[in-house]
Amino acid sequence: MQDYKDVTWDWIGHHLQVKVLFSSAGLATQILVNDIERDSNFLIDVGDGILRDLVSLSSKYYENINTILITHGHFDHVGGLFSLLSFFRMINRSKKLTLISPSNVVELEGLVRTFSDSYGDSIPFELELIAIEEGLDLDNILISAFPVQHRGSIIGGGKLPDIPSVGYIIQKGTERILYTGDTGYFEQLKEYARDVDYALIEGTHKDKETPFHLTHSQAEEIGKQAKNYQIIHQIMSR
Repeated sequence: MQDYKDVTWDWIGHHLQVKVLFSSAGLATQILVNDIERDSNFLIDVGDGILRDLVSLSSKYYENINTILITHGHFDHVGGLFSLLSFFRMINRSKKLTLISPSNVVELEGLVRTFSDSYGDSIPFELELIAIEEGLDLDNILISAFPVQHRGSIIGGGKLPDIPSVGYIIQKGTERILYTGDTGYFEQLKEYARDVDYALIEGTHKDKETPFHLTHSQAEEIGKQAKNYQIIHQIMSR
């Protein structure tokens, strides 16, 4: 018998509350954000295991997901999308689902295309894919995207090309939360984080500096610009 539980939120504001469902570099990241007044939810990134994370909670949390934000196309950020969409089809979801990402995320586009081709007219909900340029207003929640410093090959090995990759700032009223996505250090990250109410910052490496991920000390330096922060996306110890 499944033991369903309510959410223990990592951060609770006046308008928004946030729960990191899971985050480990190279495995998966998925973050649940709740609009308190409307009791509606959206996800940021959907790595492997997203269904296990969601169905361990009360059903209202996955039934009221209206929007999914994707930072980039690496598997640990989109690898659970097909199973999540198929689950929504199985439970006969009827509400529109909006997927937001930077443009030309080929992995995301391929997953959505495969899902649509596989199930066609038997999909009971509308699925919209929006490429975000700078900002969107979704029912009085402002979603802003900013480019970050990340790379990775979509074919494995060989050269590592730049890939479409963003961080997000989510604002309702005067309340703001930030998620860096996967990124190396650049000075403007501190400006993005300055005075936000809650910042989720990747801290992949303990002390190994790379151009495309943050160390713990770099993440802390950025996080201290915010009112509250949490370091995520660390490498799971083996």
